[in-house]
Amino acid sequence: MLQVILNEIRSCFRNGSTIFFSIFFPSLCAFFLGTLLESVEVSDAVVGELNIAYCIESSGYSADAFEEFIVSLDKEEVVNAVKITSEELDSVPENYSAAVKLSGTEITIYNGSNAVQNRTVKALIDGYNQTAAAYTAVAEKSPQALANIELSEDGCVKPHDFGRTRTMMDYYAVAMTIVIIFFGSCISGASVYSDEYANNTIDRINAAPISKTAVYFGKILGLLPLVLVQVGTVMTVSTLFFGAHFCSTAGENLLLFTMFICSSLAMLAVGVLLNLVFSKMQPWAILMPILWIMLFFSGVFHKDMYIEGITDYLPSRIILDAAFDLTSFSRPQRAVSVTVWSLVIFAALIAFGYIKVHSRQKSSRRKNT
Repeated sequence: MLQVILNEIRSCFRNGSTIFFSIFFPSLCAFFLGTLLESVEVSDAVVGELNIAYCIESSGYSADAFEEFIVSLDKEEVVNAVKITSEELDSVPENYSAAVKLSGTEITIYNGSNAVQNRTVKALIDGYNQTAAAYTAVAEKSPQALANIELSEDGCVKPHDFGRTRTMMDYYAVAMTIVIIFFGSCISGASVYSDEYANNTIDRINAAPISKTAVYFGKILGLLPLVLVQVGTVMTVSTLFFGAHFCSTAGENLLLFTMFICSSLAMLAVGVLLNLVFSKMQPWAILMPILWIMLFFSGVFHKDMYIEGITDYLPSRIILDAAFDLTSFSRPQRAVSVTVWSLVIFAALIAFGYIKVHSRQKSSRRKNT
């Protein structure tokens, strides 16, 4: 098994296309995209003046709480809020960023023409919904706890300094690391057996005095150094040579690196399982177009690329959002979740692959007897 591991490591680092697309290509893309697009795109969007028209079609405590929330935003000069009637809702002037309607407990947002302001209004309403849900949950379980809460005299909205101004280099350093997770790990995993068929060495492996399961695990272990090198190289080169910044603390950077490694392992397992099912597949011809399309529509190559109902569910987008939650806002929850689920997926797919290899080994033994 040790010999299989060493052979796999040597074959990975001898393959020129694997080295180029796994290490040099993402690093070069981070540099060129981050440098060239800095003057074209903006990494930090300016929201500008936010004018909101709101309409309330219900009464009671929920209506009072919602109006108090909107009025408080207006007092804090976060937005300029104007109350309108339901009849006026169909003819909201164009100078308003968005319109918001409360009907019962349902809040409807009518977007304007500015995408940045639309996302800002949605974030404000999402914040209100989460606060209202938390209040309701506490009120149902422990009403007395609400009476003991002391409200701060400070405003409900405070400016927050994130410590530094983000650049497009920061964006593409993260984005290109995600590219390597899918291109490097998934395609390398999908090549473990197809390369043997292409090099006419599969018969020699089958005839070797070693079980198929030992070959299977040996090949997977042999790919682990490549996973570490490709993620570590892109992050290190982007930081030291291109001036990119990831997280603000060493602990957060370690968590980010761990998340990228675990995600790479999950994609590696996906590629290996695909190669077990389709032994003679050509991963560069089959997987490359699929991965390009997925990465493109997840916003990896262009931050404003977003398709409602599709983008949020793409694996690359989930990892991208978790990474930016950690790098920009120091929120580790998504990164931890992605890390745990990646390990679960890796273990499950490796187990499925083992079952398939083991069943093949049994069937070959029956044929020989």
